[in-house]
Amino acid sequence: MSLATLLQELPPARHPIWRRLGWVLVAGTLGFTLRFLVLKGDEGMPGRTVGGDALFGEGTRGSVGTLTEQLGPNRMVLAYKTISGSEEDLLLEQVAGRLDEQAGQWRLLSPKAHRRAGVWTLMGPMELGVLQPGTTTSLGRGRVEGEGPAIRWTGGEWEGLAPLRWESLAGSSRGVWNLPAGWRREADGRLRVDRGPVRWQAPSEGPATPTLQAMESDRLLAAPGFQTGRLEGVKARLSEGSLKAAVADLAPDTVTWPGPLSFERADGWKGEAQSGIAPRPAPGSSFQQVELKAFKAHRAMPGGEEQLSTEGARWTPAGLRLEGNVVWDQPVDGQRLTLKAPRVLLREAPGQDLPESLPVGFAVAEGQALLSWGRRSLSSPRILVERRSRRWSLQGPVLGRGEEGTFTGGAGQGDPRAWTIEGPVQVNLFMGGSLRGARLVWEDALWTLTGRPANWSRLRERLSGPRIVRKGELVSFPEGLSGTLAAADGDLFLRAERGQRESQRITLSGGVECQGQGWRLAAETLIVTLGPDRTVSLVQAQGAVSLRGRLGEGQGDALELEPGPQVVRWQGRVRGKGTGSGW
Repeated sequence: MSLATLLQELPPARHPIWRRLGWVLVAGTLGFTLRFLVLKGDEGMPGRTVGGDALFGEGTRGSVGTLTEQLGPNRMVLAYKTISGSEEDLLLEQVAGRLDEQAGQWRLLSPKAHRRAGVWTLMGPMELGVLQPGTTTSLGRGRVEGEGPAIRWTGGEWEGLAPLRWESLAGSSRGVWNLPAGWRREADGRLRVDRGPVRWQAPSEGPATPTLQAMESDRLLAAPGFQTGRLEGVKARLSEGSLKAAVADLAPDTVTWPGPLSFERADGWKGEAQSGIAPRPAPGSSFQQVELKAFKAHRAMPGGEEQLSTEGARWTPAGLRLEGNVVWDQPVDGQRLTLKAPRVLLREAPGQDLPESLPVGFAVAEGQALLSWGRRSLSSPRILVERRSRRWSLQGPVLGRGEEGTFTGGAGQGDPRAWTIEGPVQVNLFMGGSLRGARLVWEDALWTLTGRPANWSRLRERLSGPRIVRKGELVSFPEGLSGTLAAADGDLFLRAERGQRESQRITLSGGVECQGQGWRLAAETLIVTLGPDRTVSLVQAQGAVSLRGRLGEGQGDALELEPGPQVVRWQGRVRGKGTGSGW
């Protein structure tokens, strides 16, 4: 039988049977609804808002819903798996919370949330997180361990009932924070700790050891995610040392110590600075530098204390970069040795912040550095020092100054006991005169020049030799000399195996030759006396004396010759011929 045939056999639409069937259907629906409400009336109440008239009676139970708590201008939405209790004593289980604020979007997970007399207690272990407003970018996440009470929540304020471990994922505070029990989240979203210790640990990722490794403070006030804030009573651990400051300010790009601070380094330096700052590193990197302003330090060492000061210092894992009027003062052999330079770099370990050419354990001063001790000094465009041995290397040109004069030269090396300066070297003496050579060795008051040859000159004096030694007013030529002296009738030419000059006298010995205008003199020893005008006034020869030329010819034991009046006086036995009383 077809469907069309069956439909044709049904009673017409106005038949009474259809009215009776309709009333039966209505009665059945109402009965089923009443039975469902009686048996299932305490389940399934999602989307309820707490506040105003009581929403929950005694013995309320339900599952899978949300509950909204008004927190001033913001709302906390709690999604739960089960709910039970009453308006005054309410328990949620398997809770996921969401709080959207202008400063951040908070998320939380807790196994239980208990509301009693308007105060919420969230149980641990509990997880927290905060997102950047309007985005899905995480600023940080935290966790409260243990199964006891984790957070007490009253209105818009939270109180930490257990320690919180927080991982900050952005900004200068990136790393792990550990807050003690008693931490608070205020109604405006800021985190506060009034009684520490609050501990922060820098992230360990990155190819290099971080400079700023950790901080500990007595008090904390910070924005959600620790992007900004302030620490008080701060102790910071740095690579190769530590610092203490009253305050540390957190900003997205920096950690700043705005006031005076003190520091200690593992290499023994201790001191203070006017302020400090740690710029935020590039993403994926750790803090690689801490910059200190008005840096002053001191360190004990054998023989006394060394001191260091500069306008600014950068503390990195590689060492110290000092810039701006650097003064490094240290004891050496009972006196003070001071290095002054626009910039000084001290390397403690490998690292990219300092030049690769600077070895570990060395320091370099750049930008026309000045090294001084007592009344002596050396200056150079670049001075390198091996800090353990205190041996210095100077880049040319080198300018030097001592009690007796000044000099210029090429590269140099040594220490305050002895310096070697490569040539060309020129020494200018305060008493008059100058020395030139290929190398200078400066030992205390002793100046030794060598060359091919080294030269001594003063007004009308010109003397040279392979080696010239000057001490006080004494100028010695231990390996031979040659040169000229001015005389009344012209220059005298001198040559000898040894010689020395002191005051107004020049003493020559060993194969001495002296040649004047038209005459020649040879002897074992020759003493030349200079007059007030620095010209030769008297020549005294001794030992196997021989004279030739227009002043006569002869040999004898001793001779005196006055170039001005052309007078010759022989002494002792003499053989020869000549004119005047001396013959």
